[in-house]
Amino acid sequence: MIDVVLPEMRFEHAAALMQMHHHRKRVFVDTLQWNLPSPDSWLEVDDFDNEHAVYLLARSAAGHHEGSVRLLPSTRRHMLGSLFSELCAYDVPVSEDCWEISRLVTCPPPVAGTSIVKLHRLLALALTEFALLNGIKRYTLVTEPHRVPALLSIGWPVVPLGLPAQSMGQMLQALQITVDAQVLDRLRLRTRVSGSVLQFTPGVRKAA
Repeated sequence: MIDVVLPEMRFEHAAALMQMHHHRKRVFVDTLQWNLPSPDSWLEVDDFDNEHAVYLLARSAAGHHEGSVRLLPSTRRHMLGSLFSELCAYDVPVSEDCWEISRLVTCPPPVAGTSIVKLHRLLALALTEFALLNGIKRYTLVTEPHRVPALLSIGWPVVPLGLPAQSMGQMLQALQITVDAQVLDRLRLRTRVSGSVLQFTPGVRKAA
């Protein structure tokens, strides 16, 4: 199951979120050598881990962080609009039904074999379910161009927002993913998961 962590729910998920930020530091700073704030910290936290961020957390049976992704509404400050707008051939998509995906991470070291692929697909399922529950019709993200085939293999319709370009010392590309009920059906077929993967606190069903 994937936990939905809304801004007002962070205290009850504090331990898993702390592990998430630590894993982000180990992956993005220590391994990938990204030039991010607080390189000497044991946590990776940036300005976008703010009061509008929503997290989807995959946890083990013991409650430990295994993988996660951050979501931000495009109508608020987000990475594509604030840091990478030059990657868009036209205007950065901004609307109530458009959110941004960022900081997708899995627990290091990565699990061998197909387990890591399964975790990515479960997170993709969770993202799609979350979108349909909250009126989100599209996601934007910034990633390396070589990751596009993996996104397509999940079953997502991916559209480039611009050509790959050098940005902050890396070759990056801005993408858009459209989401609807047919996409959810396709992902469930490919993952062989028929039921919901999202886990909500009772009474909490919406992002806003």
